[in-house]
Amino acid sequence: MIVGIILAGGEGRRLGGMRKAHLRLGNRPLIDWVSGALEPQCAHIVISSGSRRDALVPDLVSVPDAEDGITGPAAGLLAGALWAREHASGSLMLSVSVDTPFWPQDFAARATPLLTGETHCVVSAFGDRDYPTNALWRPDSLIGHLAAIPPAPRGPRIRDVQAALGVRRLDYAPVNAQNPFAGVNELGDLLALSRRLMDMEASMANGGLASATKLAR
Repeated sequence: MIVGIILAGGEGRRLGGMRKAHLRLGNRPLIDWVSGALEPQCAHIVISSGSRRDALVPDLVSVPDAEDGITGPAAGLLAGALWAREHASGSLMLSVSVDTPFWPQDFAARATPLLTGETHCVVSAFGDRDYPTNALWRPDSLIGHLAAIPPAPRGPRIRDVQAALGVRRLDYAPVNAQNPFAGVNELGDLLALSRRLMDMEASMANGGLASATKLAR
């Protein structure tokens, strides 16, 4: 069993304070894109809401960061892992940033066999770049490591956590022409993903027309 956690606790400072979950791509909020990609892979989906206690999406459980604990994305991972341990004991946890609309629906199936031996995390990668917030975890190992870290104004870095736990990369460059882990940090990124979506829709439309032409012949 896999629990999916959507990391959506950021404040969107580089986007004028608008939360990434509510940004729209193709007239759909980013959080809908991500939750839709996770549904075929996960038995449960929860949202890491950061310091906020309100629900980002009425139909999904929001898990806030612990008060006076570790900070940053690692705090969201800890909140999700604790939820997974309480509500889905023995499950794995798949963490995905809310600004990753083209998340691959086969990630869990490809990553799960890599969690062997001393490997407690599988991180997404495209070519020479890793995406630490997008990964498959063993929740108990993650909790054990993060619970021992004293609170600090910043951190811990997720890369450091993964290195300590034992991590393997799952590189999609050999199987995807475009990066499925591309995210949104500023307006230009959202515009680039919008153009990519339009190209995908145009390609699908042209493919459908070609198929119909072949059938007509």
